[in-house]
Amino acid sequence: MEQRLSQNLFTAQCVKEGEAEAAKQLSIPLFDVMQLAGKKLFQWVTEHFEHTANILVAVGTGNNGGDGYIAARLLLEHGYNVRLASIDPTRTLNGDAAQALSMWISAGGEVATLKLSELNQADLIVDGLLGTGLKGPVKSSYGSIIKTINQTSAHVLSIDIPSGLDADSGAILDVCIEADTTITFVGIKTGLVTGFGRQISGELIFEPLNIGERFNQITEPAARLIAHADFAPLLQRAQNSHKGNNGKLLCIGGNNGMAGAIRLCAEAALRSGTGLVKVFCHPNSTAAIMHGRAELMVTSEDLSQLLEWADCVVFGPGVGQDSWSLEIFSQLFTYISHHDKPLIIDADGLNLLSKQPRKLALSFLIMSPHSAEAARLLNTDVDSVERDRYAAASALAETYAASCILKGAGSIVHNSQGAFVCANGNPGMSTAGMGDVLTGILGSLAAQGMSAADTSLYGTCVHSAAADLVAENYGQRGMIASDLFDYLRRLVN
Repeated sequence: MEQRLSQNLFTAQCVKEGEAEAAKQLSIPLFDVMQLAGKKLFQWVTEHFEHTANILVAVGTGNNGGDGYIAARLLLEHGYNVRLASIDPTRTLNGDAAQALSMWISAGGEVATLKLSELNQADLIVDGLLGTGLKGPVKSSYGSIIKTINQTSAHVLSIDIPSGLDADSGAILDVCIEADTTITFVGIKTGLVTGFGRQISGELIFEPLNIGERFNQITEPAARLIAHADFAPLLQRAQNSHKGNNGKLLCIGGNNGMAGAIRLCAEAALRSGTGLVKVFCHPNSTAAIMHGRAELMVTSEDLSQLLEWADCVVFGPGVGQDSWSLEIFSQLFTYISHHDKPLIIDADGLNLLSKQPRKLALSFLIMSPHSAEAARLLNTDVDSVERDRYAAASALAETYAASCILKGAGSIVHNSQGAFVCANGNPGMSTAGMGDVLTGILGSLAAQGMSAADTSLYGTCVHSAAADLVAENYGQRGMIASDLFDYLRRLVN
């Protein structure tokens, strides 16, 4: 895949160190970099707001504040109705931020004390309160300002990162600005694209400035942002291909009363191009799974023969956790321990796996938990998983020797190639059966011969891209899992 600057994700410390080194190598003063960041903020404001708009630039005492001083000065010089207020006007600034403040004063600007009562009067609030260096809880003096900003009707533009967000993990540090737009500089911070960070950053705009290319050459990314559009089309099939060499997938699940999950999974596998799909389910579920989809082969007998037949096995959708499911899991675990065959585990399959003291040792294992399933697998709680989704995905991949897809806003894929964040996806996907469709897609790709790393990446992105097309055509609200099938078929072709 072609490398793009906007695909790389970095920790805050890497950006801080890499920015300084890149500027040094290019003989560019860091203040020039700050001025360009301020200019980019100024340009965004001029493209979206009239001169008569009431603009408030709210600054703290760090370099984010410096960017704010630069932007405010340019707005003032171009006749905009701009006011600048600081959380602590008496605080002595250092370095580049001090120089930016001096230029603002020289241009006729004033630094007022940031007052809660004035926030509701603004049409646009530029958030330069806190930057990427924040690690502990937000101080109460900042917290009250942030809470009030979130309650206003103003458009909120955050500089580099919404104030109160952990730049690395995307966790909210007690309280956080809920931005409508965030313009981030030099490198995209890992915390902006997953979990809470993806939600509260609003529209994310990346500006590499005048050092971005060199920065990327000398700085190792912590992860990569990836989308369906980054992948080359799947290879065309041979003219003389037949169903037997287009993959044989076995889907295990569908306990009594839970036929829908495995049906969605199996149909998603068909729509993703699997030549043959068989379903092993509870005897009471066979009729419901077969109804209306004659292409599926459904049975509740001879699991051992089915395991031998399959190129890949999917386990979990609708499997439950009762005596039937425990017996099926035991048979599967025994078989797979002696036959290194591609295995995809999701849903209750993960819950059963979390209770298994002996780990699987497979060359091809993909697991796709949501945060609650991940918490059970890691013997922790959901809040801990969501506080650092990157660490949770990494721990799962290492603990279970698997490619892990931690689902959610900005799903994280951690596999043998590193950590990736899916750029596709939307809130409409928060509905029953969506994970079952993903599991079927993953099983299909694996059965057709794709590697574990590529299956986990491509499968995650094509699934979310199909959901984006549904949302684009019909809206997010009311989306159901089976809506993806037609768009999925288009995308894999």
